[in-house]
Amino acid sequence: MKFFLENRVRAGIILAVIILITPIFGTWRSVAVQAGRVEKEFTKKDRFGETVSATLSDLAYHSILFADLYEQTLEKDDSCASLRRAAEEMQNHGNSPTALSCEYTIIERSTETLYNRLLTSGNYKDDVRAAHMAVCSDISILQKYDAYNEAAKKYNKLTDLFPASLFAKDAAIVFD
Repeated sequence: MKFFLENRVRAGIILAVIILITPIFGTWRSVAVQAGRVEKEFTKKDRFGETVSATLSDLAYHSILFADLYEQTLEKDDSCASLRRAAEEMQNHGNSPTALSCEYTIIERSTETLYNRLLTSGNYKDDVRAAHMAVCSDISILQKYDAYNEAAKKYNKLTDLFPASLFAKDAAIVFD
């Protein structure tokens, strides 16, 4: 106490440092808490014993299967290659909700593009249809994880703001 009373400049400097550090620490803590909530919901089992993480793994598997069957039915093209790359990336990094938003979007769009090509070619047969339906089913299931999607939206909204954006990982994947 005597240290501060003898020199007002020292006391002022220490007070200024504390005032500057407090909001930074508080922001970091808020981001960490919200990221923890997203991680918890990502691995939390629903009433059927499934998790978002496991459903993403299923989506990756079914996407690769759909790409394989598409290549057997029609020729390989850019949409099929991007679907395969995104699914493989999802398999490799499927345990993190902040690493997959781009891959999920690519899978959604590529699947729709390939589906339309199959319909117009007239080759939308049973095995390809089953693989496509499995991908669509996985996407539909992911969109129904309301608690996870709400936590991910809150995390993304928080990390869009400064200074929280300095402490954030990538944006969390939201299934809309």
